[in-house]
Amino acid sequence: MQVPESHASELALRDALLAGDRAAAEGFFARHLNALHEFVHYRVGGNRVVTEDVVQDTFLTALERLASFDGRSSLHAWLCGIARNKIRSERRRLRPVAIEDVLAEADPEIEAILLSSDRTPLPESALELAETKELVGATLSSLPPEYKQALLAKYVEELSTAEIAARAGKQEKATESTLHRARQAFGRVFTLLARKRGGLA
Repeated sequence: MQVPESHASELALRDALLAGDRAAAEGFFARHLNALHEFVHYRVGGNRVVTEDVVQDTFLTALERLASFDGRSSLHAWLCGIARNKIRSERRRLRPVAIEDVLAEADPEIEAILLSSDRTPLPESALELAETKELVGATLSSLPPEYKQALLAKYVEELSTAEIAARAGKQEKATESTLHRARQAFGRVFTLLARKRGGLA
């Protein structure tokens, strides 16, 4: 099995966690808590109590199954997969909410979009179609944290590519590439969710 180079460090983190490294555990939770919380939040209709329960249960399950993480996906994607299973169970007890239903239905297609975003060009105008904060937030919650952070820095904080690169400790060219992939992924996921929700023709 070939492990993506970008995930090699996450396998090292897995090994440290399995060895009982306290600092590694603290870093693991700090790095993934906010992104996982937002991912779950939109998928349970904004229910704060359910969100917290699902996030906590997801981390507990992840720690129990940590040895099964093989690095073929990122830790973020792996955690989101566990969270989806928890949410499916919770959905039976929740009143249907439009954006929640849309996200649940669209998850497999969102995954396909993220996997192909490096290869498929997309007009950047999709970023300008943000009709509701809810839909934009749901889209951002579906993206890898690196993509979300890059887009927020560029379009909310209005930082230059050089400033974003400096903040991330990366080369400017690498940051340009990340922004390009992030825009593609955002546009395609946003368009998918908007169409499923009836917001686009």
